[in-house]
Order: sequence, then structure tokens, then C-alpha cells
Amino acid sequence: MSKPKSRPIDVEIYDQKYTIVLQKPLPEDEVRALAQEVDARMRDIAAVASTADSLKVAVLTALHLAQEYRELKRNCDRKDALLNSKATEWSRALEQVLKK
Repeated sequence: MSKPKSRPIDVEIYDQKYTIVLQKPLPEDEVRALAQEVDARMRDIAAVASTADSLKVAVLTALHLAQEYRELKRNCDRKDALLNSKATEWSRALEQVLKK
């Protein structure tokens, strides 16, 4: 089985051009949408930040995205725990019914 070829995609984020080389299959339009989202986030943060330094804006954006990711992960973990608990509860109830 052959390894999928990596392919470059050119995007622009915060007035800088980047060539993204994909190692995994991902639609080009999805990569462009992600780049646009990062660009929009950086511009939003730059509008309220007290710096014009693009590196600082990028770091602040990364921190915001990391916080968002952490919150989403916590929510998913809580929901997974609840689902596992319910599945165990339903499994026990089903076992009780089947024993009768």
C-alpha cells in the first residue's frame, strides 16, 4: 500500500503567506477555512490587544484557542463519563431483566 503524497497548500494568515504541507488527507477547502478562522481570531485579538507585534498576537491567539480546546475537552470528558455510567447502569438493568 503506497503512502499518500503530501501536498502543499498556500494560505494567508494575518497578512503573512504560509505554505501548509499536509501529511494526512484533508480537503483543501477545510485547510483554507481553518486558516481563515485563525486569521479572524488574530485580527479580533489584535483589535483589543495593546500590541501590534504579530508574534505576540499569535501567542495570545494560541492561548485563547488552547483555553477553548481545554474547555471542549473537559466537556467531552464529562459527557463520556456520563455516557459510560449510563451504559453500565443500563447493562446491569438489562442483565437483571434477562435473569428473570
